[in-house]
Amino acid sequence: MTDIFDPSDEFGPARIIQVREPSVGLRATVIIDNVALGPAIGGLRIASAGSTADGCRLARTMTLKSAAADLPHGGGVAMLHPAPGSPENACRQHRVRALACALRSEDQFIFAPDMGSGETTMAWIRDENGRAVGLPRELGGIALSRIGAAGWGLYHATEVALRYCGFKLEDARVVIQGFGTVGQNTARYLVENGAVVVGIADSGGTLYHPRGLDIAELVAIKAKGGSVVDSSEGERLAPDAAVDLDCDIWIPAAGSDVITPDNAARLKARLVVEAADASLAPAAERYLHEKGIICVPDFIANAGGLIGAAMECRGANKTQVLSAIKEKIRRNTEKVLQSVETDGTLPREAAVRLAMKPIVKAMSYRRWSGLSAD
Repeated sequence: MTDIFDPSDEFGPARIIQVREPSVGLRATVIIDNVALGPAIGGLRIASAGSTADGCRLARTMTLKSAAADLPHGGGVAMLHPAPGSPENACRQHRVRALACALRSEDQFIFAPDMGSGETTMAWIRDENGRAVGLPRELGGIALSRIGAAGWGLYHATEVALRYCGFKLEDARVVIQGFGTVGQNTARYLVENGAVVVGIADSGGTLYHPRGLDIAELVAIKAKGGSVVDSSEGERLAPDAAVDLDCDIWIPAAGSDVITPDNAARLKARLVVEAADASLAPAAERYLHEKGIICVPDFIANAGGLIGAAMECRGANKTQVLSAIKEKIRRNTEKVLQSVETDGTLPREAAVRLAMKPIVKAMSYRRWSGLSAD
């Protein structure tokens, strides 16, 4: 690849599928990036409309995430666009089921939870076409969101990265942008291991307290449909003020391109750990690297959920999943940052090299691939 941020090349996407079903207001885009290592696992995003280019970038991230974690899967994404003229939650189940039915014969795509979807959504899909992971416990799932699979992995990526930053997790000040399931579990694991979460942002605003926030209280507020700024403690700021907060570790856990060339200079952290896919714009990522701020790439740091989902397919239990997440993410974070320290390379470049090796080897066995495994 000539540009590590360009998701359209000889490796994919393999297929781009547009799905329409006017009777239920279904408009969806499914992107299967690469299946050289096995069927693609892709998150179902039920959010504001994203472009096909955005989807290709997210699907490629899933391909790299799977390959880096030694999983027998490729990557993809499914984007369920808003129903025209309907409330966001109107007939959601009908639209999800219609999408699953439309992909009943597409055996190279497996649905997984993502923004706006969870265990119940995956249960609907399983009922329609049998290909979903991240299922409720009653259907053989491991309850990945409840055990905090992604957050567990992010904690371990952070702990390894801190060795390259020159400070420890104990009393480190953390800001988390996004407080959904991933943000909540990441905060919980970090606080349990000595960190102090001083700032949290969601769509309603940013809450800041220099001595630390009460994570349990904020989780309870979110469970009732509230915003972190509904808390009785802390300073209330605008949603985009999280980037300005003084901290040691900054964790983007919601949305793409939340750090761009326009706001990267405002970031005060020494370490950025990507909890959300594509949360750093390419130019911003390069800028932070040049400023000496370590960035652990998304598909290295946040692979816990995917690792758990892939293992769920094969009947693994909670203990096996958490152990595998810890081992794989610590190993990969170490490899990437060791390469950065030795060669001065961009963390994402080192991470892409790591992930592409098994993909290239698998594709080299295909007829007319033009690729060499050497």
